[in-house]
Amino acid sequence: MSIEKYLLVYGSLRLTNLLGFGVLSTAVNPPDRHYLRAAHGYLELEMYSEAAAELDKIDPVCLILPEVLSVRLLVYAGLQNWGMMQSVAKRLSNYDPKNVQWAISAAYAARRAESIHAAKSILTKALELHPDEPAIHYNLACYECQMGNLSDAKKHLMQATKADVKFRAMALDDPDLEPMWSEIARLEAE
Repeated sequence: MSIEKYLLVYGSLRLTNLLGFGVLSTAVNPPDRHYLRAAHGYLELEMYSEAAAELDKIDPVCLILPEVLSVRLLVYAGLQNWGMMQSVAKRLSNYDPKNVQWAISAAYAARRAESIHAAKSILTKALELHPDEPAIHYNLACYECQMGNLSDAKKHLMQATKADVKFRAMALDDPDLEPMWSEIARLEAE
């Protein structure tokens, strides 16, 4: 999945709402705010190395702030540095376990850095906290389908599409769900 599709499905980049943390906290001092905004701008331009360079200018004390880490997470996603993305997502998840975005990001990175089984494990645990979250069900459908568990994949996909119809259209274009495309198309026609 491209970073653009990842952001479309799992998060958006807005300076006034940096992935759930609201306006930049007062803990980020003015020069660091500038670097953070510059990094954000580079992200929008898909200039990930430049965004990382801006983040590297931030005072080390501020590097652990959630609004900085959330941008760092997207930089690592863009650079396809899955191990670091997973590490940052886990840190954000520990900071804010109620934000489903962090578990989804950790699983997304774990699938690429480790295995599909590791990703499934992360989302299975997240499902306990967020049983009605369609993005978790959608990703679990993808993982189950890729592991050959089509009946479980179908259950998760049905949960996702019941909660949000956008996932049905996405499923028809998602190579992870290709073994189920004919069945999904049939459901689309109904």
